[in-house]
Amino acid sequence: MNVLKHMESLFLVAALAVVGTTYASAQSYKAQVRADSMVSVGSEKVAVVKVSGKRLPAATKFG
Repeated sequence: MNVLKHMESLFLVAALAVVGTTYASAQSYKAQVRADSMVSVGSEKVAVVKVSGKRLPAATKFG
């Protein structure tokens, strides 16, 4: 019966624990992403794509 009286406070404690662990894991994920973005790829060549084609006449455009 005592647990039923304090159900709201138990819920709040559980919710705060979940929020705390979520925040902590999100911070470690952000740190990992920052570390990955600092890694150098090297001297590999970047692929370049050139697209060419005919222009549509003004009468056939859908815009």
